[in-house]
Amino acid sequence: MKGTLEADAFVNAARELLNQGDAVGAERVLAPHLAKFKSDAPVMHLMGQIKKAQNRLEDAERHFRAAIAHDLSSGHYYNELGLILQTRGQYADAIRVFRASLALTPNALMVRVNIVRSLMAMNDLPEAEREARAYIEFAPGPESWTLLGTVQRAQERHQDALVTAETALKYGPTLRGLRYNHATALDKVGRGAEALDAFEKLAKQDLDTPDLALNFARALYAANRKKDAEVIATKGVELWPQVVALHSALSRMRFLAGEGESSVAANEAAIKQKPNDLALRLTCADSLHRAGFPQKALAVLDEALRLAPDTPVLLTAMGVILDELDRPLDGLKVLRRVAEIAPSKSTQRNLLSTLLRAGQPEEALRIANELLAEQPHEQYLIACATTAMRMLDHPDYRVWCDYGRMVRTYEITAPPSYFTVQAFNADLSSLLRTQHKTNAHPLDQHIPNGSQTGRSLLKLEEPVIKHFLTAMDLAVRDYVNRLSENDPIGARRGKHCHYSGLWSVRLTDGGHQPNHVHDRGWISSVYFTSVLPAERPKDPKAGWVKFGEPNRAPAGCGPEKFVEPQPGLLILFPSYMWHGTVPFEGSERLSMAFDVLPS
Repeated sequence: MKGTLEADAFVNAARELLNQGDAVGAERVLAPHLAKFKSDAPVMHLMGQIKKAQNRLEDAERHFRAAIAHDLSSGHYYNELGLILQTRGQYADAIRVFRASLALTPNALMVRVNIVRSLMAMNDLPEAEREARAYIEFAPGPESWTLLGTVQRAQERHQDALVTAETALKYGPTLRGLRYNHATALDKVGRGAEALDAFEKLAKQDLDTPDLALNFARALYAANRKKDAEVIATKGVELWPQVVALHSALSRMRFLAGEGESSVAANEAAIKQKPNDLALRLTCADSLHRAGFPQKALAVLDEALRLAPDTPVLLTAMGVILDELDRPLDGLKVLRRVAEIAPSKSTQRNLLSTLLRAGQPEEALRIANELLAEQPHEQYLIACATTAMRMLDHPDYRVWCDYGRMVRTYEITAPPSYFTVQAFNADLSSLLRTQHKTNAHPLDQHIPNGSQTGRSLLKLEEPVIKHFLTAMDLAVRDYVNRLSENDPIGARRGKHCHYSGLWSVRLTDGGHQPNHVHDRGWISSVYFTSVLPAERPKDPKAGWVKFGEPNRAPAGCGPEKFVEPQPGLLILFPSYMWHGTVPFEGSERLSMAFDVLPS
């Protein structure tokens, strides 16, 4: 009896230490006596919690499983185990454990949330939505409706998410969290003025979170209240100097206002206050890099690496900048170091462009092919492999990059409800110009003298969008039907295909799209709705689409094909083909683009 009481005292002491935040002390007290409690579920569960608090997840999992083995009826134990599996990225196993927990404790609402989050992490959004709706049916309220809205936003169903946010708000019209969610939902559907009004009302009561400060500042900037936006962003970085998203936004605002290198002054001041904060240093370097000051960005990274040598994210950023500064051999040396200290598929992938620029296509082709063995449809890897083939004069290059055969153009006819394609393009252009005002935030743009819509237009409930997709169908079917099974693109063809992503790009005088590929595509496109060129352009190919030139082109790898933009013209091509635009000369070049995937 005395021994049992003493053992219980150790268990209670360990639990108290854990509750005080001393997980190491709790383990020190409990571990010597654990053998006496091998069949005691609460004690096994306690040790699991102690291991979890120390981030020793494998040990935590073992103890939680032991607790369950000795008490199969405790839903709480199953939930704890599910959370460990979820944290370790074992989402399918986590879902099975969460479902067991829910069967035992159907009133445990957080278990329902955990199931939805795991399904979202697996990108099983339809099932996540079904579970969220089951949660609403079981317990209708602001929490369950808000969870559904999260799933809908992940599906880019922003109009539905707005309706859901409005429903949640009815349960608590004065609750700040629900009001904030409603404001962000308004912003996502392009109702910027209403969103700004909602953010402003919240901020006047209390600027209480960095998310509110960031979104309020962005809404002000989008409404052309740029000075007010800078004031809020400045206040945000003063209140939350560790939040890098606020620094990034403020630096971008100040750069666009013409402040040059000094646009990162607030970020630099935060670094002085917290010199060991590597995230602040990386954000500062990123802002300078984006603003076109690579040398200063390099200096920031160099100083950061003196504090924290061999930090992969810092070394990777440095390698990219060195390559862009036409120092590919130096960049390659840095990126090789990253691959040594943090070997992974991503670090191997990061070597590819710099290997090509450094004149080492054999190694680039070998790495690209090794990665393609596991990710055969990643278009960037194919683009790097084909560039290496081109540099090596490899006979397979023209199998993959036969621009004459694989880049096809189609003159689109007027869809139903339109007498002429000119009338259709006029309506489509009018809608797209509105989207560029409401759906292309100026702080997010990376296109010189241009803009790109920030969210997919596929879910936009506009008749002209539906007419557009109908008009594209015939050309897409023709392109797909011409593919052969022996063709590297045709080998991926299925019984059906579907549109994946729909966006618009608008260029003004001097604007251009950098060369790029569509990583997750199969067949990509450009469709022109409005082209208003200069009467006498300096470059006869100004605004033309160019194919075959990588984003950081090695020597001898310039463009291999050009297509002149014309309203009503559709271009279809493999998503792995490098493409960009010659700088445009004129008042407007307005286009749409989409990807097609097999299904």
